[in-house]
Amino acid sequence: MMRKLVILSLLAAIAAVAPVFAADAPKTAFLDYDDDLMHDLDRTIKFFEPDVSGQNDQGIADDAAVLRQGFEYTEKYFAKVPTGADAVKISRDGLTLLDSVLKNVSDKKFDEAAAGARSVAETCKACHVLYKPKQARS
Repeated sequence: MMRKLVILSLLAAIAAVAPVFAADAPKTAFLDYDDDLMHDLDRTIKFFEPDVSGQNDQGIADDAAVLRQGFEYTEKYFAKVPTGADAVKISRDGLTLLDSVLKNVSDKKFDEAAAGARSVAETCKACHVLYKPKQARS
């Protein structure tokens, strides 16, 4: 229970400061980012919690591989960007959460694993609030 409160507090803090950091990020700063990977992550995150809740071992393994690749790529990419410190931290937090989910799955603690999977999705969203380009035309 305490871990859930810490995670929720972290996500709330990120959401609170997100508009400030988003305003500082140049609109064209991330043109070389791997959009295909982001699309794969977007599709995968929608299946992760249902796969965990449904105890779908192969689905969990496939989802976790894509998510891990995404968090690792994002961490490396944003480590080179002057305004990327928040994304690096979010990526590391995402990897920690992902490992926690997989441990809970291994321990057959599926309720905790499912809650963790939802936290992984929230971690992705927290980064998007800060860095995802606006879709509307300026």
